[in-house]
Amino acid sequence: MTDRDPNLSRVLKSWQHEPPPAPRFNAEVWTRIEAAREVPWAAAAFIATKLGIPAQHFRWALPLGASLALAFAALLGASAGAVHTSLTENDRIATAYVQTIDPLQMTASHRH
Repeated sequence: MTDRDPNLSRVLKSWQHEPPPAPRFNAEVWTRIEAAREVPWAAAAFIATKLGIPAQHFRWALPLGASLALAFAALLGASAGAVHTSLTENDRIATAYVQTIDPLQMTASHRH
């Protein structure tokens, strides 16, 4: 489209669109924000009623439980790492010990 219509260009350059103001726009936005804030707690209240816990106690217990679960997972991971390190260290020490007392292992290790 290399053909340019000068009238169209002039009209497009001068065109301005001003949408009409939406009534109660800010109030509706804040209403939606507040409703979105309550959605996770609605699910928490549902779970609390199924567990037989009052919802007002469950509201603070949910973040606390999540924090405790995270701490437990970190502790479990650190413990598993320590046990694995201990086991591999014991294997390495045992292998080194066997190489010092077994004549076949001593000659095999000196060839390399």
